[in-house]
Amino acid sequence: MNAGMYAALTGNLSAQRRLDVISNNLANASTTGFKADQIQFESVLANVKNSTQGPVFSNDRYSTDFSAGALQRTDNSLDLALEGDGFFAVSTPQGTAYTRQGNFHLTGNGRLVTADGYEVQGSGGPITVPASGKVEIGSGGQVSVNGNAVGTISAVDFAKPYAMNKLGNGLFQPADPNAATTASTAGIKQGYLETSNVKAVVEMSRLIEASRYFEICAKAVKTYDDLTSRAANDLGKI
Repeated sequence: MNAGMYAALTGNLSAQRRLDVISNNLANASTTGFKADQIQFESVLANVKNSTQGPVFSNDRYSTDFSAGALQRTDNSLDLALEGDGFFAVSTPQGTAYTRQGNFHLTGNGRLVTADGYEVQGSGGPITVPASGKVEIGSGGQVSVNGNAVGTISAVDFAKPYAMNKLGNGLFQPADPNAATTASTAGIKQGYLETSNVKAVVEMSRLIEASRYFEICAKAVKTYDDLTSRAANDLGKI
């Protein structure tokens, strides 16, 4: 296979990965606290010994856009949004994870949990809220019911730029398991949720661009294949 075919196939693969990322972003445009993924494509020509040898491969770098989404008012006392940098800490089977999704609710025993049932961590452990009473949550995370303090929600932050791995369902964990956390300076806003930071119009534009790029590369692959077949047939006539 010649370098031109390698380049065209590499372009196809890269375009497919771009389409996958963009499609996932668009599918989560309405997901609370979702952070859009990004991909940067670099073509690298390696191990080239002459003009017709040496595979072209792609170095696709993935990253997450951690910019804040807009705040949407819900008036639900258990909906929380962070105004500033940071994350809520939650307990999962994989250990402590971090999220910007603040659509919390209470379990039957009064534990404050995420939409997937993971306990929200407080400064002194899980947050337990009595079954009845007015729940108030201050900007510093202090939780009180009928004026009585029941705990403080933990909001933490990491060194920037963030090096976080996505676990799915709005959860993140640091790429370095030993990464140190600091107290977040973000304020907690009760009765609000952070919306997805996906810019649908921008993603649609990227989708069209990636689709066209995929088509061009597919045509290039077919052209090289046709040329190879023609060369083989012509050689057989000699």
